[in-house]
Amino acid sequence: MRTFCTLTVCLAVLLLVGCVSITNRITPEDLSVKPIAEGKTCMYTLFELGYGNNTVEQAMANATPPIQKIRSVSHSLFFLLFVNKSCLIVVGEGAPAAAP
Repeated sequence: MRTFCTLTVCLAVLLLVGCVSITNRITPEDLSVKPIAEGKTCMYTLFELGYGNNTVEQAMANATPPIQKIRSVSHSLFFLLFVNKSCLIVVGEGAPAAAP
């Protein structure tokens, strides 16, 4: 019974420890560009095996409308034990709307 209680406490501590979320700005903010659109691209890792691609160009293309002028670029990280999520966030102006 004592081994079971010890194992339960160790498992609870392992599951409740290790969650971290960090966001950093990579570039200085260009105040002349309006923050109209935001694009994001993410990369996921499990036990150091990754999936995805973080590029500024892909984040710009993922915005609606696609970003043409960049206001700022940020990097967001989330860690939970052996699972990680790394996102690149681009804020800026999209293409001007076509006149009807």
